[in-house]
Amino acid sequence: MFIKTALGQDVTKQIIFDHYGVTQGFSASQVLCLKKASNGLLWIGTEQGLVRYDGHNFKTYRSNPFDTTTISSNYLKKIEEDKHGRLWLTPLPNLDIFNSKTGSFRRINKIQSESDSIKMVVLTLKYDFSRDVMWIGTNLGLFYSQGKEISFQKVIIPEKNVNTGIRSIEIEKSGIIWLTASDGLWRYDPEQCTVRNFHCINSNFNDGFLNSFMDEKNQTIWIGSWLNGLLQFDMQTHEMNKYFFADSIKLQNGILAIQKSGFKDEEDLLWLGTTDGVKSFDIKQKRFSNFITNDYNDIKGIPGVGYCFERTGTEGLWIGTNKGLHRYDKYKQNIKFTETPLVKGQKDWAFSDICFESGSKRDSIIWFNVPYNSFFRYDLIHKTEAPIPVILKPYCENTGPHTLYQDSEETLWFSSEAKGLTGYNLKNKKLIIPKWKSKRNPMPKILKIKEDEEKNLWLGTTVGMYMYNRSRNEIIEQAEIRSFLEQNKLSNFAFRFTIDPKGLVWIFSTQQRGEIDAIYNFNPKNKMLNLFSGDKYPVLKILKSLEAIESIGKDKLLITSYNGFCVVNTEGEVPKFELFETYYGTPLGIFKYIINDNKGNVWLSGDNGVTRFDPKSKTITSFNYTNSYLGMNAVPELAFSGKTKTLYISQFQGLNTIEVEEFLVSKSGNIILSEMKILNYNIDTLPHSGQTIRLDHEQNNIELRFTNLSFTNSQNNEYQYYISSSKAGWTSMSSNILRFDNMGYGSYQLKVRAENCFGIMSPQEFVLQIIIAPPFWRTWWFNGLIMTCISFIIYGFFKFRDLQREKMEKLRHTIARDLHDDMGSTLSHIRMMSERESMRKDANQSFKTIADKTAEVMNNMTEIIWSINPKNDNLKNILGRIQEFAIDTLEPLGIEVNFEIDSVPENIKMNLEERRHLFLIFKEAINNAAKYSKAKNVNFTFYNEKNKMTIVFDDNGIGFDPLLITRGNGLKNMANRAKLLNGIFSIQTNQEKTIITLILTK
Repeated sequence: MFIKTALGQDVTKQIIFDHYGVTQGFSASQVLCLKKASNGLLWIGTEQGLVRYDGHNFKTYRSNPFDTTTISSNYLKKIEEDKHGRLWLTPLPNLDIFNSKTGSFRRINKIQSESDSIKMVVLTLKYDFSRDVMWIGTNLGLFYSQGKEISFQKVIIPEKNVNTGIRSIEIEKSGIIWLTASDGLWRYDPEQCTVRNFHCINSNFNDGFLNSFMDEKNQTIWIGSWLNGLLQFDMQTHEMNKYFFADSIKLQNGILAIQKSGFKDEEDLLWLGTTDGVKSFDIKQKRFSNFITNDYNDIKGIPGVGYCFERTGTEGLWIGTNKGLHRYDKYKQNIKFTETPLVKGQKDWAFSDICFESGSKRDSIIWFNVPYNSFFRYDLIHKTEAPIPVILKPYCENTGPHTLYQDSEETLWFSSEAKGLTGYNLKNKKLIIPKWKSKRNPMPKILKIKEDEEKNLWLGTTVGMYMYNRSRNEIIEQAEIRSFLEQNKLSNFAFRFTIDPKGLVWIFSTQQRGEIDAIYNFNPKNKMLNLFSGDKYPVLKILKSLEAIESIGKDKLLITSYNGFCVVNTEGEVPKFELFETYYGTPLGIFKYIINDNKGNVWLSGDNGVTRFDPKSKTITSFNYTNSYLGMNAVPELAFSGKTKTLYISQFQGLNTIEVEEFLVSKSGNIILSEMKILNYNIDTLPHSGQTIRLDHEQNNIELRFTNLSFTNSQNNEYQYYISSSKAGWTSMSSNILRFDNMGYGSYQLKVRAENCFGIMSPQEFVLQIIIAPPFWRTWWFNGLIMTCISFIIYGFFKFRDLQREKMEKLRHTIARDLHDDMGSTLSHIRMMSERESMRKDANQSFKTIADKTAEVMNNMTEIIWSINPKNDNLKNILGRIQEFAIDTLEPLGIEVNFEIDSVPENIKMNLEERRHLFLIFKEAINNAAKYSKAKNVNFTFYNEKNKMTIVFDDNGIGFDPLLITRGNGLKNMANRAKLLNGIFSIQTNQEKTIITLILTK
């Protein structure tokens, strides 16, 4: 074994990083270790305890000395996860095992032998997934625990001084173990029980190795040391190379962590956490790149001493330093920056109207203008100004540019304040000076140029629309457009326009002194114009201040404005406007320039950067200086190179570029529930998608936190939810937090879906069934109990009423019997005695009077007894009583009585009052017929119909005066009694007959 030493040169690579601190909710100062768990969550070891990050929120688990289910101490150096879902932690100086499902810690108290006099300190952990073994490096040697059951065994390594400790562990697929310690690198073969030790030369066996990274594919172990820099160990030749990132005499070359990013283009790059910050090391070039910064807000560097890395396949490389948490995200490196200094050293300038010179390789020669200054030609490869042809210089330098355009004939057109419109053909190297054929003099300011399919150039100006006729080399005004503008009182500004694939020219204008925006189109073939104003199309009023319009496909236009943008469908006769004012509830703001790429995406520039719009999926992705390498130029101009498939974005003294073919888009992860809070409810484990939670009615205040595990620009992740009780459909969430307050009892199905910052939807929806039990007074058994109680009460009420009725009937029966027996016999005796005395010759007339009155009282008494008797309560008996009275009263007078009675239902009962009223009505009618009618025939009829009963009493007598109805008491009483029976009473009379009718409802 021998050593080669190399001192790497410090070269800085341009990368942007994410930083997480207090502003983002991360309150710890130091990140000592990192672990991306199998469920997608990031676990962070800090000086403040264990921290979990789900892409949106940080949650801290701290030590409580009075609670043994908490972490044993807050200073956490190492984290490993096993296949059983447990996290193994080293809160100094102990070992804990954390169940992330329940949030509880298990403190491991027994690892070392009781005979060990030195207190054990756990220094490192390494999990062998294939063998399900957790290896534990300590200051007292190597231990392991295998399988689900936790039990510890100590490994005896011959020749190894256990007191030197074990700082890192690497395991080959064959099972050979490599250990780093202060006394060198150790190779241990458990099967052969062989040991080899490797040292740095001149280290005096005190190598100070701290950590390692094994690249088994290349048979290399990279070792970080405290003083000896970065060491490269060849596992086959045992050759060791040493690399310093700085002069070891002047600066400590401590390497505290080593890792690879896992990115496709960084296979030969190591990431190093050093005592001098975070660096990278190019294995092939043997060169270091430095990323240290002292500004926490500097996204192009990382502050602090590098402590740890965690490589992921989804969101890049996590980086921990003594200044917090950071991340190198490959999906945020899509935008590059190229500095383009000018020879004259102008500083306050930006590119405008970029044109790629046809014929240049990979569009490396560009033309552009600096407003109010000059036109320039620039070499992007050599980053310097390219020479302008001598013949063209007078038309480029200090001419006050308006616009620049390259047509299909490879002619560059320059519009400027000083020279008007000038063309230069790149093929024949000749100037073109168009003829100005117009009454207007001088030529107006040409602010935009567009070529149609017939190779005519349309020239938009501040005083109307013009066209350049190539064959005649003339500029001709479009008179039809001018006339149309004057007729409709539209502004003459015509420089905001485009030409669609059908050849229609679409132009912006304004009405009523600029207060109402309008769009009109012009068909050059038939000279027809159509106006679409804000009065008839409200979308134009909402957009307000239209900025630009471009064709983005067949029958599709896109309009930018001060209030978002809209897509116009021009397929039919009437255009249809689709407004994009907000995106998931967030205002989109100002947009201006529009450019299409080769992938069908539309790029828009705005006051806050650049936005990518996918017309098919209607997703929007925004880029600015806070989430990418984009510069700070507001509303930058855009250009797209068809040769290189690159988007160019104008910046001050430079260009941002996006290689569309290499544009990286992160996948959206599965949605999980990361946090749940429920009033009066202890949560043991968080439910997974598809599960059901059952709650009491008092546990109806619920807070749910979701994550789609998409960490790239996670603040732009969008969430929507749908709950079965709502008719609103999918509803946007303002964040990843969903709250329900005072939910009613019942069964709810909650669905949540998410979209990451690139507009990619999660592969599945999160579905949760929530069942809230009703309060006991709303349960079926309670309702049943109430109904039973009510039934008993009702039953008791009716039973009591029946008992009372039976009691009353017994009393009535007793009264009737007593009246009949006692009063009846007494009255009969009085009547008999009176009649006997009255029959004497000298009898007093009073005896006859007493006899008659007694007979009358007996008749009345008979009626009262009949009424009181409960046997006579049904209607059938009442009708029978009326029949008996009619026969007894009328037949002795020679009046024939006829009865026509329908079958009378037995269930029709009448109370005492009702019976009395009914009987007395017809008693009065019978008595009237007997006394006054002089009738020969009387009819009594009873009809039993569905909902009513009709009783008719008629005679063929002489009738009576109708005025008696109002005068006589008897007839009035009949009417009043009918009213008390809720019946309808009527009398019809003439000289031939009288008809009395009573209608009763059932």
